[in-house]
Amino acid sequence: MTPLSDKDLYSAITYARNLNEIEGQQILTDFHIEQPALSGTIFNIFSGVIDNNNRDMGAYFMDLCFDYLCVYSYAFGKANSQTEEWIIEKMGEIQAGLTAIKNNQITLPQFTIVQRKFYDVLKDSIVDYANEHPARIPYIEMTQNMMLATLNLIESLYVKKNKTLH
Repeated sequence: MTPLSDKDLYSAITYARNLNEIEGQQILTDFHIEQPALSGTIFNIFSGVIDNNNRDMGAYFMDLCFDYLCVYSYAFGKANSQTEEWIIEKMGEIQAGLTAIKNNQITLPQFTIVQRKFYDVLKDSIVDYANEHPARIPYIEMTQNMMLATLNLIESLYVKKNKTLH
């Protein structure tokens, strides 16, 4: 996987934002069917952690998850299917990474993401959304860290796959 150019990233984000309800539902359904363990991790565990602290931020996190699923699908095609064993292994890596982040250590190598510009867009979006209401502000860092972990998971689906933008 190579980083998307600004033009390709903008094109993928525009695509995601212009999907109709039926197209969006199909992307989510396909993801849930093709990646059940990862889908459960992202949409149940990760969003649940945020939701337990602040419902608005949990809901916004899920909206952003939809956006990046659409962007990655559009830009890189279908992801490789993964097993439950794969998600368990990746979750161990993520847990170690989140612990390091929590302890103010340098981010671990497995948290290095290729689509850094896209992560920066999402990260800034989280800050903008949180700043609309004071109760959301304490959960900015948590939501950004979960987003970083999630993007790391999504990108790892494409490690052995090298497709170009549609």
